[in-house]
Amino acid sequence: MPSMGDDWRMMWGAKVKLPLDMPDDILKDAIDTSREVLDKCHDFEAEGLASAEKIKRHLDEQWDPHWHVVIGRNFGSFVTHETRMFLYFYIGDKAVMMYKAG
Repeated sequence: MPSMGDDWRMMWGAKVKLPLDMPDDILKDAIDTSREVLDKCHDFEAEGLASAEKIKRHLDEQWDPHWHVVIGRNFGSFVTHETRMFLYFYIGDKAVMMYKAG
């Protein structure tokens, strides 16, 4: 997990990568939902994909489709997303990336 420097901020129990590119209401809902789902995930190797799917379904229902959710311990990425619809954060040792692309 990254150290807390100028590029990260603690928000609602998650270490969020700055700069933020998401409205506050979606940001809070995304972090809260991810934290709730990951807290119930006792075996990440077996339940990680199902956890990402639960979070994605919630975001699609709450904030309109087409959300993508990636959860892991360490990964890199390059994605194209809708304006102001990208978030990358850590909850514990899990990295979570979510973005909307439709």
